Amino acid sequence: MTTSNTTGTSTAQTGTGQTGTAQTGTAQTGTEQTRAEQTRAEQTRAEQTNTVHINTAQVDRFLRSAQQVLPPPDRWPQVNTYPNSLAECIIDAIWSERVRYTNVIEIVDRYRAFRQAQGADADRDGARALVDTFGLGVAAWMEQIGNHQRVYSRDQAPYKAELVLAAGQAALAAGVDSTADLRAGYDADTPVFRDLRQRWLDLPSEGSGISWGRLLLSAGIETVPLDSWLADFASAALGAPVATAEAMVLADSAAPAMGVTGFRLRNAIWIYQHRLARGAHRRPHESDRVAPGPDAPPTL
Repeated sequence: MTTSNTTGTSTAQTGTGQTGTAQTGTAQTGTEQTRAEQTRAEQTRAEQTNTVHINTAQVDRFLRSAQQVLPPPDRWPQVNTYPNSLAECIIDAIWSERVRYTNVIEIVDRYRAFRQAQGADADRDGARALVDTFGLGVAAWMEQIGNHQRVYSRDQAPYKAELVLAAGQAALAAGVDSTADLRAGYDADTPVFRDLRQRWLDLPSEGSGISWGRLLLSAGIETVPLDSWLADFASAALGAPVATAEAMVLADSAAPAMGVTGFRLRNAIWIYQHRLARGAHRRPHESDRVAPGPDAPPTL
């Protein structure tokens, strides 16, 4: 963040946060190649994004709100990333909705055990390998790897296992088989990437874009949130409407005062807003501090 001597405002650009390495459960650490690809992507987006001007008073208000409702940074849960396994990214993205994250970790672990028994390495599985595991049938897949959770509570809702299969098939139909394919498509904003995004959003109950954002995050791609959670938090903190791009800048600008990267602060806020949406809190207030723990819900 740079401060103008003439205007007294702070200038920053969105997308400058860095992805954290996975530290929870069975997450995988990102490779140097992944970080280099993401750095190039962030630089490209920064060049394409108009500079957003904010003032120090706004940053201070955002910071105070974050400090009030969030636990200390050393108690924030981390985001699991699977830099070399699109299969695990898909499972994580689909299974993360409406469950405790410990359940997601269990499903990923069971998938790894299943693939190990086949003599394969799940941490390098692509969409094709994932789809092939459904050769035993969806019902058997749920028994051996997944569970009988549905995407929402109604009996007619599809099973998450069915959506995992559909997501894998969508990736293949779009021409994306690996996390490398996904990152390359994102970096260049290719027609293949846009096609996959639309196919994913067309999946039953996935139109909100939350699981799509989770997919990208799990693959080591940090994006501007596709939902309004960060903007909602910033709007509440400032007492006025705040656009998503401005909220990104506020988070990046406030993060150093908390000793974290902008990515880590945004992730903590996403988790907080996720819990608000689930009714775990009434409103941003000291009495609503987020309880830490490994079973924190995932982010966008």
